[in-house]
Amino acid sequence: MMFRLGKISELGTVENKRLGYARVHFDDADFVSHWLPMVSIGTLSTKHWVTIEVNTQVVCLMDAKCEQGAIMGALWGQLDRKPDNNKPPKWAGDATIGIQFPDGAEMFYDFEAHTLTVNAPKSELNFKCKKLNVDGEVNVTGEVTAGATKVKLTQHMHTSAVGPTGNPIPTPPTP
Repeated sequence: MMFRLGKISELGTVENKRLGYARVHFDDADFVSHWLPMVSIGTLSTKHWVTIEVNTQVVCLMDAKCEQGAIMGALWGQLDRKPDNNKPPKWAGDATIGIQFPDGAEMFYDFEAHTLTVNAPKSELNFKCKKLNVDGEVNVTGEVTAGATKVKLTQHMHTSAVGPTGNPIPTPPTP
């Protein structure tokens, strides 16, 4: 077995029934591999899926004739050493783990600062669960919708004996 560096030349798809596989172009020998499996950290009941893009530099573990092997992972930088955008994201560091998507959305956790950040200005975030619990302060900028009702927190008033007011004033108990 030997390690070889190459670039993804074709990705398997749902349509061609090769999802999880790719073909790799090896520049040094100018040939394209057969369909090779991509290594994942979970494939049985716990599944981990991260797509990889065509032209991504990868390292492969191949047999001596380069007939069988596997794509072990993607590498930072390019084989041709030309400047490119294949560098770690701006938030990457010794205390972070996360993911950045092609449309600019990103999610990362800084375990020294204890901060989970989700930046997705072009995206819609959807949560579907049995129950959502929030324990802590909540800051909202924008509108809040509860079912079909929009709640404008900046115009929210409480009714009292003298009409609508700002913050609620406790009513003393009746003797």
